[in-house]
Amino acid sequence: MKKIIMTMIILLLVVFVGCTKDDKKTEIIEKVYVVGTNAEYPPYEYLEDNKIAGLDADIIEELSKRVGFNYKWSNMNFDGLISALQAKKIDMIIAGMTITEERKNFINFSTPYIAPNICFLVLKANNYKDGKELEGKKLGVELGTTEEEAAKRVPGAEVIPFTGHTAALLALKANKIDAMVIDETVAKKYMENNPEIEITGAVAGGDKAMAFNKNDVELKNKIDIELKKMIDDGTIQTLKEKYGI
Repeated sequence: MKKIIMTMIILLLVVFVGCTKDDKKTEIIEKVYVVGTNAEYPPYEYLEDNKIAGLDADIIEELSKRVGFNYKWSNMNFDGLISALQAKKIDMIIAGMTITEERKNFINFSTPYIAPNICFLVLKANNYKDGKELEGKKLGVELGTTEEEAAKRVPGAEVIPFTGHTAALLALKANKIDAMVIDETVAKKYMENNPEIEITGAVAGGDKAMAFNKNDVELKNKIDIELKKMIDDGTIQTLKEKYGI
């Protein structure tokens, strides 16, 4: 009788351990990573048929195949991305985010994959010849961006923050601000559909990269390995050419 009872206990333990292992495997396979972005930044990320599209969207899709993970998007204001990452509301950021020493104190960055210039986007009718003429003018920027810091360096400028580029662009077109300080690639994209605006003056921008929570080192490293491969094998360059970058 004791032998029978012991045999039953062993069998139950085997079944329990087996189920636990399967559950863990299922958890890993079924985990869906939340990717934070701000879809007002064409050609990096924008909404197309209510879906996130653009260079960064294509990069995430390719990484998901190479690394082997499922994901979903969380579209929010740019200035809320880092706090959302720290609070674990999102697992990673891809939003044309520039690497800065200050941001490194709070988040980890991937290998940089692009470094566009920063420029001034103005109305043609105002006939600004260069960035020098914007000294003391009203400059619109998106909150929390490195463009905001660039605008503050313009002598006498009144820096006016916006929660997104769309609102800043509308203010520019309504002559409520004199210029937008913006990524040059994004400015060129806006010019395609807004013939009344143009670029005047540009300065060097910083490296842009993905961002991760300080505690998610393993996730960051896995993605970084494949991102470097995408740079080396020409995938990133092909995607940049696709979007005219």
